[in-house]
Amino acid sequence: MIRMIEAEFLKYKNTFAKKLVFIAPMYVLIYSIWMNMYFYQNVINWWSLAIMPFTIAILCALSVIREKKAGQYRTLKSKDINIKNMWISKVIAIGSYTFLSSLMFIANILIVRLIFSGLKLDMISVISGVLVTWITTLLLIPICLFVAEKFGTFFAIAISGLGVIVEVIVTIGDKWFLWPWSLSMRLMCPIVKIHPNGCLLENGDKLLNPSVIPVGIIVGLLGFLVLTILTSIWFAQKEEK
Repeated sequence: MIRMIEAEFLKYKNTFAKKLVFIAPMYVLIYSIWMNMYFYQNVINWWSLAIMPFTIAILCALSVIREKKAGQYRTLKSKDINIKNMWISKVIAIGSYTFLSSLMFIANILIVRLIFSGLKLDMISVISGVLVTWITTLLLIPICLFVAEKFGTFFAIAISGLGVIVEVIVTIGDKWFLWPWSLSMRLMCPIVKIHPNGCLLENGDKLLNPSVIPVGIIVGLLGFLVLTILTSIWFAQKEEK
């Protein structure tokens, strides 16, 4: 398994996918041109709402494209390889890269803070928001990989677009935990105190209830584990035919 994970990392060497990990968080520096007092709330809002979901979708799409160019797993049938573990390795590799991208995002916010010394940032909220976003978007990886492998890479991007659109509506409702894309956005409400539409939440708003944080994290992690296992079984059956 460890060798498979290492092999997945090697596949990303000198690829656009690896560069994307560093490019995606750079929007923080671009956004700083329109600096305002709600800077960090807005950048985290966009990070959890769209940037991270689309980054995951693109990484998954590029992973499938790379494998197709390499022969569409033809060598698997001639070697004693655990196909389920190969799929899980892909998920772990992409999850690792999104974690690295999250760290780069935090680093860019710190750079902005150094440039604009008068900017007041609650770094605990920043770090908490970014890490919670990473945890609650992990379950999007097996979803996007499955869609890209089953229906094509275009659909992996398209479903993320649909996910983000529906997310804005579902997040403010009571069934937010049933839509994978809404988990991170719902948890950002009490963490950075911002509505999915970008407006600051007023004191007493029901979206500020912090009880959703542990619920969202548990649902996200369980969903990630279950979906990873189910999609690995599907992938193994598909390749063994």
